[in-house]
Amino acid sequence: MNKLTIKKKLLLYGFLIQAFILTIFSISLHKSLEISTLDKLENTLRIVILDIEDDILEHDDLADLTFNEEDEYKFDPLYIKFSKINKQLKIIKEINYPKSISNTIDKIDTYKKDVIYFEQKDTFVISSLKFQIKNELYVLEIATDNKNLNDTLENLLYILLFIIPIILILATVGGYFLIYKSFHPIEQIIRNLKEINVKNLSKRLERLENGDEIDSLGKEINNLLQRLEISFDKIYQFSSDASHELKTPLTIIRGEIEIALRKSRSSDEYKETLINCLDEVVIIQQTVNDLLYLAKTEEENSSNHEEIYLDEVILESIKELRPFAKLKEVEIQSNIKDASNMLGNSKLVKIAINNILKNAISFSQKESKVLINSFIKDKLIYIVIEDFGIGISKNDLNKIFEKFYRTDKSRNKNSGGTGLGLSISQKIIHNHKGTISFESEENKGTRVIIKLNHKEYRYKIPSQ
Repeated sequence: MNKLTIKKKLLLYGFLIQAFILTIFSISLHKSLEISTLDKLENTLRIVILDIEDDILEHDDLADLTFNEEDEYKFDPLYIKFSKINKQLKIIKEINYPKSISNTIDKIDTYKKDVIYFEQKDTFVISSLKFQIKNELYVLEIATDNKNLNDTLENLLYILLFIIPIILILATVGGYFLIYKSFHPIEQIIRNLKEINVKNLSKRLERLENGDEIDSLGKEINNLLQRLEISFDKIYQFSSDASHELKTPLTIIRGEIEIALRKSRSSDEYKETLINCLDEVVIIQQTVNDLLYLAKTEEENSSNHEEIYLDEVILESIKELRPFAKLKEVEIQSNIKDASNMLGNSKLVKIAINNILKNAISFSQKESKVLINSFIKDKLIYIVIEDFGIGISKNDLNKIFEKFYRTDKSRNKNSGGTGLGLSISQKIIHNHKGTISFESEENKGTRVIIKLNHKEYRYKIPSQ
């Protein structure tokens, strides 16, 4: 049974259920016909026996009785026996009454007066009535053969035995047709799914757009394929990016080690080699961490959002990068007009601000300034970071969010960057339902504008 297909199981279950229902129906019909026919027969016998009783009561001479109810009611056959009860039964009048069905005196003594009794013996239905005439008890018994009833029930049985198999065959054929039509879209989905593999994940199932359950299934499978495509694209992109970006530091490490092993060197030379290798390992580690973050989905990055105070995040970012700015001979100035809170991840928001602020410091002219302004306008939190450095060309401005893209590769490499900082910042801002945009002019500076949704005003703080 477990090896059968769902279509065959449904067909088998449908056949068994229909056979069971038809069997119950046939038994019920047979029994109902039997009961109703017998009830009708008993009602007729009741009328006949009461009519004969009236005739008997109207006659003074009981020996002169004649019974013509068989002709009167067209009831054939009708057997009649009229007896007097006196310790023994004395038959007064009898018409073809079978001896095999005659009741004994002991049984008749148990009958109540003026109560009609019915019973069945062999193939006969018997009606008995005990009544009194001039202080003497009599019993009237009439019977009929229920052969007609048996013939009717037998004919019904033959009809049912003929009809039920035909109904089952027609129902099974109809059920197979309906099951085939119902499963055809599912079989089409299975065929289409077999054609989809890792090389063509962009392919989607064809839908009828009729809104039924199978159409909903196709819709959800397409959504699943879309998520799988995105995940495989991220995996492929991660592998491609990692192999592309890790190739250079690994080549440098190998070169440093091969040079160090060519001949014996002093401890200072070995130390310098290890320091160079360590620097490259740090770059590799930072690159892998950045790539792993970019490979995460939006749901994974937004699963732990909570209320954060954005002005505090900005001040922490400034505090962390002041030593780096001092090393680059750049001054950081902040002007936080409106302090507000928002829903988000404070660590990720600080990473986004740090990346942008570090870029602004790295590409600023010596003895210049980097300005950070924060304020609320049109129910949005604005964070504006502005530098007065080398700027970005119009051609480069459209590519700054691409992975590993550098406008000045030599300076960016020397600053320890991986070329992923702005991509990470953009993703963090987008995961917080915000926007980030750049305005820049070569040799004059760059302005970065971040817009985020605020939750509520908190307080005013002075400029720094």
